[in-house]
Amino acid sequence: MSHDVGVTSTLRMLILVALGASGLFTGIALVSDSSGRTMGWDTSMLPDWHTWDYRWAGLFTLVAFGVLPLLCAAGIVYQAPHMPLAAAGIGLLLVVWVVWQIVVLEIRAPYAHLVLAAAGLVLAATGVRRRGGAD
Repeated sequence: MSHDVGVTSTLRMLILVALGASGLFTGIALVSDSSGRTMGWDTSMLPDWHTWDYRWAGLFTLVAFGVLPLLCAAGIVYQAPHMPLAAAGIGLLLVVWVVWQIVVLEIRAPYAHLVLAAAGLVLAATGVRRRGGAD
């Protein structure tokens, strides 16, 4: 394994673990308190057409950005095949989620969106860039 591939795998794994930990925290907080108060939010922050609570967003976050990234990170540690591609998929999903929050939900959190979009783009870029079929 070349130095570049090791650095790429380590970076990918660190992003996945950080994303997974924050996804677990946020997802559990929103599922257990769907009003959003645990996170310092309330349902008035949602757009007018969005009349429900944070339960479904919390469940999505818990699975898509909590459990899946941690499973993918474990797969990278054990060098399971196709994990770079799975990480790229998680990265693309993360970018789509950020765009959804901005465009559809009208959430304005520029710093959080910047960090999440950057993490998603790094995961996507490093997942599809493979050298010599090994990663």
